[in-house]
Parts: sequence; structure tokens; C-alpha cells
Amino acid sequence: VFSSEQVLAAEDRLLTASNDRSAPTVPLTWVEQAARKRNRDGHVLSPDQERAITKIGVSARTLDVLVGPAGTGKTTTMSALRRAWEKRHGSGSVIGLAPSAAAADVLAGDLGISTENTAKWLHEHRHGNWNLTSGQLVIIDEASLAGTLALDTITTHALQAGAKVLLIGDWAQLAAVD
Repeated sequence: VFSSEQVLAAEDRLLTASNDRSAPTVPLTWVEQAARKRNRDGHVLSPDQERAITKIGVSARTLDVLVGPAGTGKTTTMSALRRAWEKRHGSGSVIGLAPSAAAADVLAGDLGISTENTAKWLHEHRHGNWNLTSGQLVIIDEASLAGTLALDTITTHALQAGAKVLLIGDWAQLAAVD
């Protein structure tokens, strides 16, 4: 009643991608090394944060999820994952997307990666300008604000390209306008 066959099919594809194990990975020891390295503030990851990026880094899932409330260190955790990922897949292999330009700017500043808002990325992708490549990690911050169809398009493209998508979010965030 409150959805469509198109959205339900997109949800099915996203669930399938979360079970697909063909995405790039990072060696466990590299993730552990990145997790134990002090960040610019002199902190190392907590055991929970280290377990989270270890599971994400080695899972080979095309679509992975990291959920936690505000202030729990999701960004700090992603910084360590980024270091390990780029060691394995090269500089610039981690990109960021967010549903708003403001959130994309914050993500860029916090992680030091190239970011864009999802609508702009999808527009450019549809016009053949921006495409993912094998080995890339796409971090989508504030993912609960992104529409299902947008996440489906990005994830389907990542699967075809041999990339990985990581959704970051907080269950207390607002839902997507879509």
C-alpha cells in the first residue's frame, strides 16, 4: 500500500548485494595495523571500533553497513579503514558520498577523501562522466537519508565494477525524503 514494486525490487537487490561476497577486501593484518595506529588526535580505536572495521575490511560483501549513534566514533573508525584500504587498493580508492552537499563536505574534511552528494554523483554517472572502478570503497555517510533507488543504483554499479559500498548511519537520523 505504501510502496511500489520498483522500490521492493530495489530493496531485494540491496539485500542480495549484502550477501554477495565478490567485493574487494583488505588483508586482516593491514586493518589491524591501521586500527592500532594513533590518529591525528593521538587516539587508537577501541576494541569495538577495531572489530567493526575488521569485519568490514575482510567481509567481501558488496554492500556493508556500519550503524551507530552520533558521537560513537564512526568517522574515526572510517579513517582507520581508509588507511588500510588505500594501502591495499591505492591512493584515492576510497570515495565518499552523502545525501547532502553539507554532509559530503563534512565527510571530506573528516576523512580527507574526495566526496560528493549522491544526487550529483548519480547525475554525472548517468551521463557517463563518473564511474566506479575495481577495488574502490564507496562510503555513503548518513545513509538513512539516502533514497532506496539511489542506493540501489550506486550498489548495482559497484557490483558490476568490482567495488564495495559501505553505508554509514544512525538509527536516530531522519528517514529519506524519497
